[in-house]
Amino acid sequence: GLLNTLFVPLFAALPVGGLVLFFFLVVGPVEETVKWLAVRVFAYDAPSFDAVVDGVVYGAVAGLGFAAIENLGYIVQTSLLVTGGEFSPLQYTVGTATQRAFVGPGHVIYSAFAGYYLGLAKFNPGQRGPIVVKGLLVAALIHGFYNTVVSTLPLTPLGFIGFVVLYDALWLGILYRKLRRYESLYSVAQNRLSLGSERL
Repeated sequence: GLLNTLFVPLFAALPVGGLVLFFFLVVGPVEETVKWLAVRVFAYDAPSFDAVVDGVVYGAVAGLGFAAIENLGYIVQTSLLVTGGEFSPLQYTVGTATQRAFVGPGHVIYSAFAGYYLGLAKFNPGQRGPIVVKGLLVAALIHGFYNTVVSTLPLTPLGFIGFVVLYDALWLGILYRKLRRYESLYSVAQNRLSLGSERL
């Protein structure tokens, strides 16, 4: 939040595309790195992190925690700022909470992607750095594109809900395919190893 607030004026001053650049160069990378760090610092070296899918699970949980804290911040901020007007502060607060409920799953999915690549990196130490960077870039780009669409296009409430559901479903489907492909390749490798040991 501190970094986002610090950089907003710099990008807002740009005549064209400042908001889009802000989402892709600051919001996406900063937020995804924070969530990634939670997994890297607290779960990566744990004995229970013993499969690639654990990276997905821990990443998703980090995203869920991040979304809960961020959403609470927005809800509290709304309830404190709104005074008088056509609607009561409670109505604005409920509206903010409802809108933010659709944002949370995205945070879970984006950080699950970074967690997937962190899991791959753990079990491919020779390529750890590039794999981790790829995971963070993928998560940040997905995040930045989401923010750009919902912040720059004139979406109706129904259009917003439709976009969020389709966008999250798309990336969740891609992540599921990646996990299935990895599981399939891992099973083939395990079968080859067991056949080789039987021959010995």
